[in-house]
Amino acid sequence: MSEAIATINTAEVEQEVAPVVRAADALIVRNVDEHRTGLELLGAVMGAETKVKNFFKDIIASAMETKRQAEAHRQQVVALQDSVLAPVSEARKTISAKCAAFEAEERRVAELNQRALEAEARKRQEEQRELDAAMAETEEEVEEVLTEPLPPPVVPVVKPEVAKVAGVSTRETWGYEITDKAAFLAWAAKPENNFYATENGVALNSRARAEHDAMKIPGVKAVSTLSHSRR
Repeated sequence: MSEAIATINTAEVEQEVAPVVRAADALIVRNVDEHRTGLELLGAVMGAETKVKNFFKDIIASAMETKRQAEAHRQQVVALQDSVLAPVSEARKTISAKCAAFEAEERRVAELNQRALEAEARKRQEEQRELDAAMAETEEEVEEVLTEPLPPPVVPVVKPEVAKVAGVSTRETWGYEITDKAAFLAWAAKPENNFYATENGVALNSRARAEHDAMKIPGVKAVSTLSHSRR
């Protein structure tokens, strides 16, 4: 380490970001209130990342102005910055993963409840159809009532019970996962699927983004990933 690097005192900035780093491991997300706490902590840790980068911004710029051994000095400063950022970035991953797991579960529960409401609504439609058919006066009317397509059921939209915190947003991205390579390669070997024969990640990811859970490819499934960023 050069003498110039040794003079950079990172103790104050490390002390400022230390609390959010410690809080990451202790965080538990089991309900909406804890989820809100997690998102608030996530906002704080992203702020801590910015604080560290701002601390080193002028130092790195100054290193670039030094002509002699400028690149070596800059690399040392960047390495020092990365070492200070490392625990903060790890804390961000930890918090985001905990919040994302809670959000994913709440989305799953909301989807199940949505399907249950739709199933109940369809059941009521069928019961009403049978009642209308029983009241019909002719066989033709009965046939018409029983064969007429039912409209999609209208039910309230069930939303996941998750917190929202100003400054922090959740993003969902879709990709693919190979679950059975042999089955996938057998499917991809067919002439109409040759484009996928080399496990073309771009094509599979495109299908996953467009079709989500509806994607049907043998040996492949679409997977959803939640991540967080600052607004």
